[in-house]
Amino acid sequence: MSLNQDFTAILSKEMDRKDFIKHIAIGVVALTGLSTVVKALAPAQKQSPKSSGYGGAPYGGSKDS
Repeated sequence: MSLNQDFTAILSKEMDRKDFIKHIAIGVVALTGLSTVVKALAPAQKQSPKSSGYGGAPYGGSKDS
């Protein structure tokens, strides 16, 4: 079957609201990719501020040196 025939078959299929939403969700995941959906649903992680250059270390030097 060609893509056009598949698309026509999906459009002509009788479905209720639940099936319609399920088909739309599968289509969105297929278009955007699963990793993008997982990243969007995962809670954002806090990033620590990067300090570099003059004044980046605490007063009196860093504990590394």
